[in-house]
Amino acid sequence: MRKLLTICTVIVLFLLSCRGDGRERIFDMLYPNINFELPAGLSSAIPWAYEVQSISSNISFYLNENNVDTALIAGINPVSARITSLDGAFDYEFIEEVSIRICNDGRTPCTPADEVFYIDDLRGKARQTINLLPSLRNAKKSLTRKHFRMDIVFFLRYSSPYSVSSRLDMTFEAVK
Repeated sequence: MRKLLTICTVIVLFLLSCRGDGRERIFDMLYPNINFELPAGLSSAIPWAYEVQSISSNISFYLNENNVDTALIAGINPVSARITSLDGAFDYEFIEEVSIRICNDGRTPCTPADEVFYIDDLRGKARQTINLLPSLRNAKKSLTRKHFRMDIVFFLRYSSPYSVSSRLDMTFEAVK
């Protein structure tokens, strides 16, 4: 009886301690249709990065559309990202890990600390779509500027056997 009471007390305390961070979503920031080519013959010995400089953050559009100022934004958090094969016949079975990093424009290259989305340990399970996980990074510093740099870093299981035309879609949320 005493054990049951202790277990119930622990469960109740655990449930009461679970609270959200209290942040309220102001708006979503969408970055769809970022197209790139994953070339054939890439070595698995070193990671390969697709680098894009001067991507427009569209921050002025989002601020005007939602009638807010950057001072109201406490954070811009990653929500979801997906890499899709545009060829239809080719998949990503040769990819082991993916890291999407964003940083200030002009910086070369983005560092692992700039990671906003990732997936690791795919073990050949990636097919024509790779759904990435959001990191805990607050991307406000990079996404409240007019432009940012993005690196998509691929870690391969084995040499890429074919080229894959790909598309990246990302979503972030601005919170107060």
